[in-house]
Amino acid sequence: MPGHPHCEVSVTALATGLLLTVLALAACDRTPAPKTHTIGVVNYDPILVPVLDGFKAKMAALGYVEGQSVTYVSQGVLQPDPQLIEREVERLKQQRVDMFLTLGTVPTQIAKKATVGTTISVVFAPVLNPVERGLVDSMTRPGGNVTGVHNGGTIPKALEWLHKVAPRASTIYTIYHPKDAVAQTATSNLVTLAASMGIDLVLVEARSTDEAIGAIEKLPRSAAIFFVPSPILEPIGPLVQAATRRGLATGANNHRSAETGVLVTYAVDWFSMGQQAARLADQILKGAKPADLPVETGEHFLHMNVKTSAAIGLHIPDDLLRQADLVIR
Repeated sequence: MPGHPHCEVSVTALATGLLLTVLALAACDRTPAPKTHTIGVVNYDPILVPVLDGFKAKMAALGYVEGQSVTYVSQGVLQPDPQLIEREVERLKQQRVDMFLTLGTVPTQIAKKATVGTTISVVFAPVLNPVERGLVDSMTRPGGNVTGVHNGGTIPKALEWLHKVAPRASTIYTIYHPKDAVAQTATSNLVTLAASMGIDLVLVEARSTDEAIGAIEKLPRSAAIFFVPSPILEPIGPLVQAATRRGLATGANNHRSAETGVLVTYAVDWFSMGQQAARLADQILKGAKPADLPVETGEHFLHMNVKTSAAIGLHIPDDLLRQADLVIR
């Protein structure tokens, strides 16, 4: 009946109920914005740029959209100066990054020290001897806020392959910068290691590319050269060219060195290593603890350069070539 109080109350209650229902539905439609993870990237070596490329590619494949669900903060490739790296790590730390991706041993050491007492994780790729460098407690149980992908035994294996390909080389020389922390790590036990393999190896210090080329030009024709990572002396293309002009066999444990003309390389693939690191980062961002994620070993590849062997007058037997993952002709 029009104007009946009972009817007016019912209409009001109905309207209120409808309004609450609409508001509830609107609230359900309001999905929370996805969390954006911020990753600070620290790199001081141009040859490691493909690691970051592989990392980003795998993160995208895992569903992380750059600029939406993940943001990368980086100054690009830094100079190999520990003080500059320290400042960059501190800058990223002040920006409250969720994670550091550190490319190389020195950035990882600095990031580990800077993140003590924080919730920031550190994922590295690559690192030489992470246990010996004090980055993790063990390979299977890192035990802290740091884990990642290490090079594995590429240096001794690469040296062994150079000896196999150029067995007549009476002495193998390694040219490195004495103040390069990476080179110091790579060469720390190299002479002893070579001796255990029956190889006479001599370390030669060089503080610039020109000095390194000068040393190569004075080596005997019966020598071979083994290049270890030494960011201060990179890129090594001019050194490789100088060695090839002298007819000297060359080896390295950086697979990209094959592109510069190094005779034989045994090394990890940087892009693939970046993908491995991304899988670890994904687990951490989803709640796993770095302390419980074993350090992984990068997958190794053997490359041989037949064009270089022809240029220096060296024949590589077919049985050795068949063992290579890639033969550059």
